[in-house]
Amino acid sequence: MFCSAAIGTGVVVSQYFGAKDEKGTAASIANGSYTCILIAIVMTIIALFTTKPILQLLNTPESLMPDATTYMYIFMGGLIAVAAYFTPFSILRALGDSKTPLIFLVMCGLLNIGLDLLFVVVFNAGVAGAAFATVLSEAIAAILCMIYAFIRVPQFRQAFTYRKINRNLITKTLKVGIPNGLQYALIYVSSIILQGIVNGFGESVIGAFTATTQIELLVQQIFAALGSAMVTYTGQNSGAGKHDRISGGVSAAMKISAVVSAVLLVVFWVFGRPIMSIFVTNEEIISIAANGIRITSLFFMGLGGVQILRYMLNGAGDSVYALMNGTVEVVARVVFAISLTAIPFIGMWGIWLTTGLTWAVTAIFALIRYKRGAWKSKKLV
Repeated sequence: MFCSAAIGTGVVVSQYFGAKDEKGTAASIANGSYTCILIAIVMTIIALFTTKPILQLLNTPESLMPDATTYMYIFMGGLIAVAAYFTPFSILRALGDSKTPLIFLVMCGLLNIGLDLLFVVVFNAGVAGAAFATVLSEAIAAILCMIYAFIRVPQFRQAFTYRKINRNLITKTLKVGIPNGLQYALIYVSSIILQGIVNGFGESVIGAFTATTQIELLVQQIFAALGSAMVTYTGQNSGAGKHDRISGGVSAAMKISAVVSAVLLVVFWVFGRPIMSIFVTNEEIISIAANGIRITSLFFMGLGGVQILRYMLNGAGDSVYALMNGTVEVVARVVFAISLTAIPFIGMWGIWLTTGLTWAVTAIFALIRYKRGAWKSKKLV
C-alpha cells in the first residue's frame, strides 16, 4: 500500500512540477512523504499482528513456520525503511530524474548481497540475518538517496520551507494511491486463485508455470520501464495542460512495445526450449514450459499495452480507472481460468491462455478508457 502511496506522491509532484508551481511541488514532496511514512507505520502495526495467522492460513508447513515467522516479523518491522526507500525514488522520477533512482537501486541490490554474505555466512545469523540484510540495505540506500536529493535537487530543500501539513495535498496523494493499492490487492487475490487451479494439475505443471512466470516477470520489466517513463511524462504534461504531447508519447511507447513484442515472440517460438532449460532440468517440465511461454508470448502486445496505459492514466490522475482495472483483471483471470481449464481439449493449456487473455482484456479496457478521453479532465492541480 505504501508503494502505491509513493506512486500517488510521484503523480502529484509531477503535475505541480509540470505546471511550474514551485511552492506546490515542494509542498507536495513534504506532504507525500508524510503520507508514505504514516501508511508504512499503520501497515507495520497491522502486519506484526497478522503475520502468523496469514502464514497458518497459507498452510505453511510446521517445520518452516519458525523461520518464516522470524523473517516476516523482521521484514514487516522494517517497512518504514522500505517506505523511505521507495518515496525519494518516486519523487526523483516525478522531477524527471530516472537515472539516479536506478543507480541507488543497483547499489541497494549489491549492498543486499554483501550484507547477506556478512550476516548469513560470517555471523551465521540464518533467516533472521537475511531479513535484516534486506531491511538494512534498503534503509542505507534510502538515506543516501535522500542526502543526494537534498544536496542536488532544490525542490527537496524547498520542501522544508513548505513542510506544513496540507490536508488537500494528502487527499490528492491518497486519491491516486489508495485505488492503486486496491488494484494490486485484487490482482494478487486473482493470482492466488489461478495458482490454486495450477496446483490441481500436479508437480510438472506447477514447475512449468513457475518457470514461465519468472520469464514473464522479466519481460514485464521492459514494459514497466516504458510505463514508468509514461507516468512522469504524463504527469508533467498534464500539469502543463499539454494533452497532445501525452497522446504523442502514448503513440511512441506503443510502437516501441509492438517492436519489442514481435522480437520476443520470435525468440520464444524459436528458442523457447533452450531458454526454459536454463531454469529447470526436468525434461517434461521443460517441454510444458516451452509450449506455455509460446502461448503467452502471443499476447505480449497486450501486456505492453496494459503497462503503458495503466501508468499513463495514473499519471493523468485518473484514479477511478485503477480500481476498475483491478476489478476487470480479477474477473477475467478467474473466469478464464475456471472455464478454459475445464474444456477437455484445452485442459492445462488453459492456464497460459488465461494469462494471455487476461492481458488482452485489460489492455482493451485500458485502451477504451484512454480513447474516451476522460483522463484529460482528471488532473489534480
